[in-house]
Amino acid sequence: MKDYRIQGNENFTTYVSLIEEFDDSYKVVIKKVGDSSTHEKTEMLSKHLLELCIRTGYMSEVNQVQMQIA
Repeated sequence: MKDYRIQGNENFTTYVSLIEEFDDSYKVVIKKVGDSSTHEKTEMLSKHLLELCIRTGYMSEVNQVQMQIA
């Protein structure tokens, strides 16, 4: 599916990967990458909130290569 980068904290980079689509939400993996650590968790995200985050520029689409470089 698609991958997004969250704008925000300078100490780490946060990515959201859509892994499964439902009627009104997505199952996502949220990955925080810091200088010395990486944390992942799985959450549900509503389609409305995802669209809002993209529209406001809080999240922007990235590809797998950009995620691996970070």
